[in-house]
Amino acid sequence: MTRQEKGLWATVIVLTAGVLVMGSYMLFSGEGSRAGSPSGNGPSPAVATIQDKAITEDEWVRELKKRYGHEMLMTILNRKAVALEAEARGIDVTKSELEAEIDMMSRTYGSKERFFAEMEHQLGISEEELRIETTYRLLLEKIATADVHIDEQQIDSYLEQYPDQFRPKKQLNLSMIEVASEAEANQVMDRLEAGEDFADLAAEVSLDEYTRGDGGKIGLVEEDDPFVPSELMEAALTLEAGDIAGPIELEDNYAIVYVEEIVEPKVPSEESIRESVRKQLALEQSISLTELEQQLREKYEARIVASTVTL
Repeated sequence: MTRQEKGLWATVIVLTAGVLVMGSYMLFSGEGSRAGSPSGNGPSPAVATIQDKAITEDEWVRELKKRYGHEMLMTILNRKAVALEAEARGIDVTKSELEAEIDMMSRTYGSKERFFAEMEHQLGISEEELRIETTYRLLLEKIATADVHIDEQQIDSYLEQYPDQFRPKKQLNLSMIEVASEAEANQVMDRLEAGEDFADLAAEVSLDEYTRGDGGKIGLVEEDDPFVPSELMEAALTLEAGDIAGPIELEDNYAIVYVEEIVEPKVPSEESIRESVRKQLALEQSISLTELEQQLREKYEARIVASTVTL
């Protein structure tokens, strides 16, 4: 798994449950459970058929409720409780705070556009859904840290201890072809020099099962990515965008590397770095966000009254 994919799945850990539920919100809040007739007494409409049998909207909703109903209701209750607490405390998330957070989340993707595209392509999460979930998380974090004070000396100490944490790293969009011998690698280089397409050759001859099906594409990785063979990365770092190099001797095989793109990330401002450290230190001293959600549900007397669902 590439660094980009790891970053993607780390984001999913935070977002998936909420996005799943928010995507079904209208269904369970009433829009999807309307009866088919104007009076509400007739059979619900068909949403699918198999041979001559219909699957009705009611059947669909029942199955969704059985599978996702508890998570759905809990998420709605959490959001309502957090909204009530934020209103009571006068806390909100500004547009600039949301954009700053998205900038941070998308840093390892080279751009926000690439980040949004990857989330949509890999997970079906739209930009709008991402913004909704990120806003909710930021609001929850603000509530969690509202009473935690972090002074400037604590921030200075952290930055002295971890000076490279916020140093932006060069990113390379790489593809590779892996073969068994140096002779085979030279043959591949000859074919590339003759004008053959890199992706087509990777699909035809590469031994790497993780990249072969995608034309040898590794993806956008940071310059010190530990999941990319060091020999491959060392060679790639000497190239310009559009260059191909090989043969490169790996531990067991040989490789040819193609540098499709080089991204030099924007350096974050000192102010944004210090604010990130402040939030990180405050969250470490606060209760967990899951525990906070539970406390807020209790504070605002959240109850699930449906007989088939329990808290």
